[in-house]
Amino acid sequence: MLIFPLKKQWYEKIKSGEKTIEYREVKPYWTKRFNKEGFTNFGIRQKQLLVECRLRLGYTNQYLSARIMKIVVVNGKDTDIAIDKPVYAIHLIDVKEIEK
Repeated sequence: MLIFPLKKQWYEKIKSGEKTIEYREVKPYWTKRFNKEGFTNFGIRQKQLLVECRLRLGYTNQYLSARIMKIVVVNGKDTDIAIDKPVYAIHLIDVKEIEK
């Protein structure tokens, strides 16, 4: 299962529904993990099922559960990361807080 550690500001925005796309710089670390979950060819998933993931508040035990609808590669300049490099745009749906 994919787990995305998040800073508090992004965690709260995703939790509230204000933010529906999480961004990660295109690097071998993420490419390997996305490929393992069936995402290839710039995010076109081999299978039709949505992938469940966890969004973690830093390294605490607070998590959100979500499903990944799609992953596409975009220029990071126009994202909340604001870097001039390719980034993965991870489109999230069905975000829910995990009860402890």
